[in-house]
Amino acid sequence: MRSLPYLSIFTIFLLTSCTPVKKSQLSACPKGSYTAPLWSSPFLKGYEKALFHTTMDVKGNYLSGITIIKKTSDSSFHFTFANEIGITYFDLEIMKDNYHSVYIFEPMNKPAFLKIFFHDLKLLLFSDSGCGIPDKYIQKMSEKEVFSYPGVNLFVWIDRESGKVSELVGWTNMFDAAHIEFERNQEAFPSLIKLSNSKIKLNLELSLLGR
Repeated sequence: MRSLPYLSIFTIFLLTSCTPVKKSQLSACPKGSYTAPLWSSPFLKGYEKALFHTTMDVKGNYLSGITIIKKTSDSSFHFTFANEIGITYFDLEIMKDNYHSVYIFEPMNKPAFLKIFFHDLKLLLFSDSGCGIPDKYIQKMSEKEVFSYPGVNLFVWIDRESGKVSELVGWTNMFDAAHIEFERNQEAFPSLIKLSNSKIKLNLELSLLGR
């Protein structure tokens, strides 16, 4: 029994020191050799609302339809996902620290799933460079700039030309990491957003229809 506290300490250390991003694929940049970039989620500065064609796959359960994401205040968004004939899957108010469910499609109304899904949406909607001082890496194969924010478990890929975010990886523990990719055409706002989380077997794609 005496070994249990030590086992708990070791477990906490293991979970907080490991990351879902393989640092063996990154080259660290010396501290002081770079300036921390200013960046934000595309849903923050200047964003009001947008309409997306949406596909969602959760553990092999496939949903498709239209999503409206509307900024309702500086600290909240309304997220509505329904199919083409008007059946609502999700109607959520997303805040920085919580969410309110107006309606959730019963097969998806599972507390464990919703807790992780909320964190994933929070990562998508609210992430910005105000979360701390990052470490900088260069991805060895792609030469992309990658910034790590250890205090909030966040990795950010920044496009060198535009200065905008191209990828995000965030997690509450190393097993529930969400990976978000932003694809752009000529416009500043992403034309396609891909979000995946292997913990809940989620693949979500948002294809921009209009703003």
